[in-house]
Amino acid sequence: MNLNQLRYFECVGRLENYTRAARELHVSQPSLTTAIHKLEAELKLTLFVKQGRHIVLTSTGQQLLLVVQQSLQTLDDGVAQVIATNSQQPIKLRVGCIPTVIGTFLPQVLHEFEQAHPQQVTFELHSVTTEQVQSGLAAKTFDLGIAAADTREAGMHYQPLLKQPFIVIVAPTHPLANRRQLDLADLTDYPVLTYSPELLIGQKVQRTLQRQGVASQLKLRAAYPDELSIAGMVQSSLAVGLVADTLYLAAFDLVKIPVTVPEDLRVIYAMYRAANPQHAALQQLFQLFNSRTTTEDASN
Repeated sequence: MNLNQLRYFECVGRLENYTRAARELHVSQPSLTTAIHKLEAELKLTLFVKQGRHIVLTSTGQQLLLVVQQSLQTLDDGVAQVIATNSQQPIKLRVGCIPTVIGTFLPQVLHEFEQAHPQQVTFELHSVTTEQVQSGLAAKTFDLGIAAADTREAGMHYQPLLKQPFIVIVAPTHPLANRRQLDLADLTDYPVLTYSPELLIGQKVQRTLQRQGVASQLKLRAAYPDELSIAGMVQSSLAVGLVADTLYLAAFDLVKIPVTVPEDLRVIYAMYRAANPQHAALQQLFQLFNSRTTTEDASN
């Protein structure tokens, strides 16, 4: 039994899927399958069983997965700590972040972290979509992701950072501009512009409208990639925008109106894989995030 076999087992056990595990590990599926079979033979244990076209962990496999994950985490933490303590080169953390955070909350926190750890950590920032953050973490091209996360994956650490509530945006001359608050049902007389359902945030809007029972009543135009495009269309029309309250909206002459929806449209998280070799530095960064967690004031 060697370290590669344990890392292979951890990945296959966490995902319960050889194809996805091979993609994440950058190895061929046959070689990964062979490594797992050799591990089972060496341990004289059955770690996986087939259920139809899928594989699942046995109870023995589940027990071993917990032990292996804890052991690999301890090893990775120790190696990262030794490197950080003795290396003359600073650790570089690659950060994938959605645009609404990369220009406000994030730089201040990262600058504070760099000052507290001079010449130990540097950051490489990438402004990307939520979908690209998630794929970058899976492919290990990002060490840290800052984005929305409607579901939580096993083997990931999450820290909530910002809440962006649902709001309605209208032009100052719009008939609804003087309202202090709106229900979704108040929007039925106007075209409602919102995010494309190809985006995670667009999918969340669709689910919310369905749950509130108004999806079929609205003149919905769900075709837009971001708040900028929605605000630009709303600014000179009778349409209304249903968006997250973000800093992008400050550039437009619009009225923002709270809408009575019992949930936030988007919660922004910091996230990283537990198996990341820079776990120790990321854990320290999470402690700083935790002390600075706030609700975004999109008007700033």
